[in-house]
Amino acid sequence: MESADEETLHARAEAGDPGAMIGLWLALRHGPRAEEGDAWVRRAVAAGSTEAMRRLGAWRGRQDPAEQEQLYLRAAEAGDRTAVSLLARLYDEQRRRPEAEIWLRRATEDGFDWSLSPRLVLLLAMRGADDEALELCLLSDDPGGEVYQLAESLAEEEGPQEVADRWMRDAYDLGSALAAVHYAERQEREGDLAGAERLYREAGSDRALADFLERRGRVAEARSVLEGNGDSERLAAFLERHGDSGEAAALRDRIRRARPVVPEAGEWVTVVTTVVTASALVPFVEALIGRMAEDTYDGVRGKLRKLARRLGRGREPAESTLIVVSDPQSHLRLHMRTDATDEALAALRDVDLSGPRGALRWNPETHKWEHRNGR
Repeated sequence: MESADEETLHARAEAGDPGAMIGLWLALRHGPRAEEGDAWVRRAVAAGSTEAMRRLGAWRGRQDPAEQEQLYLRAAEAGDRTAVSLLARLYDEQRRRPEAEIWLRRATEDGFDWSLSPRLVLLLAMRGADDEALELCLLSDDPGGEVYQLAESLAEEEGPQEVADRWMRDAYDLGSALAAVHYAERQEREGDLAGAERLYREAGSDRALADFLERRGRVAEARSVLEGNGDSERLAAFLERHGDSGEAAALRDRIRRARPVVPEAGEWVTVVTTVVTASALVPFVEALIGRMAEDTYDGVRGKLRKLARRLGRGREPAESTLIVVSDPQSHLRLHMRTDATDEALAALRDVDLSGPRGALRWNPETHKWEHRNGR
């Protein structure tokens, strides 16, 4: 017997409401009436609903990648910008570079999904369009950081190392601290310790400098650097390594007692590190859903950690890093942990992204994604 809510959806769907058709599919797809649900979402697709095309495409990714591509392409060509982003990501992951470049260009037009810009820059650099790649990097708030990430990405690709080296030099010339650390580490490996120390200090990275001093046995200087930069967690670990376990424990206790509590959210949103990106929210979530259809939950968490590393300009993210995806159009923010549980990731399939501005967070006590208006 249908519930009252299902009866309402059914009536609206029969009257031709694509949103109700999608709603019926979402309600039925996990149970014995999955085929009935599938028929409804396909009716929505036939009616021209680009939302239905996107959602069904993400759902069908593992079973039928070709259908996923066709659905994304149909929605994108109908002008759905979220589908444009999804299609660009799909071609990029499949390493279909000519198609990826076309759709990455469309996805990043007018800053709609700027999170894809580094992928477009990489493809341009790989085919030798250096001037255009550099021009895009210079549009960033941190051009040196963007060029550094490009150099790192090129080093991971199969190609001439001298190309990656040339971009790394450009990153250094643009003032990238991480590029300076890169060259400092090279100098250290080659035995030029004075040159390495100069570059570590030039980079302004207290962490890298402290690590260098510790490796050289200059423990007191390393401790002084860590005490000066306020990284209490790192200082506690340093003290423990050098036998000051009591002082380390006392410091960690002070850190715990001083940690702020987020209003109306409690401990379930306490995090070690936060990184923020401005991006269209719907394609970000639907790309994750598509990844879940193709990969394990551990694979999805690996993707989140990789994103956190990129947003942190190459720094290794903390075990529980919070990624805040802030949609510049809807002013809705998704709070997503890199160590999100399987349950939280699975529930993204049914999350409502049409809610009011504010934060959307996973609450493990209610087992739901919940809106926090204005926070």
